[in-house]
Amino acid sequence: MIATWFVLLAVALTAVAADVPVVTRAEWNARPASGDIDSMETPLARAVIAHTGGGGCSDDQGCANLMRNLQQYQMTRQRFSDIGYHYLIGGNGRVYEGRSPSQRGAFAGANNEGSLGIAFMGNFDEQPPSDAALEAGKSLLEQAVGQGQLAESYQLLGHRQVSATKSPGDALYTLVQQWPHWSEI
Repeated sequence: MIATWFVLLAVALTAVAADVPVVTRAEWNARPASGDIDSMETPLARAVIAHTGGGGCSDDQGCANLMRNLQQYQMTRQRFSDIGYHYLIGGNGRVYEGRSPSQRGAFAGANNEGSLGIAFMGNFDEQPPSDAALEAGKSLLEQAVGQGQLAESYQLLGHRQVSATKSPGDALYTLVQQWPHWSEI
């Protein structure tokens, strides 16, 4: 009886500690960075939640296409060396690898240093992201702490708190303020 309980406990703990699957750069067919990217020392002190604005995606192919389009736009129009965010989350509930958490992001100007940039793909001024996307975002934050990318006592911020922007959109910003580690700064 006790042995069965320990087995069930071990299975439950394994399920909680399971990794959030991340669609790698190779899987979404990312271009290589066009130049050097400054490094950052992890664990990072804060996570910044953004939205990409514009259209979103709801399936694997659409989200991979959107990732390539975002990278193209940020590298050619904004002249970034690579996509600016560390992670992006699609409406399909999948997390996409942007740049490494040990590389400085390109989404919040002077506030990029020490920040993990997580963007939800789409515009969330009026409607929030899908439930699957929101759950992926929460799980990603927990995983980032577990993997040493974020400090255990990290601050969670909305993009608008560190840059002159409406990102992450009013609907998403309202929800993020209810998540653990939320900070008014």
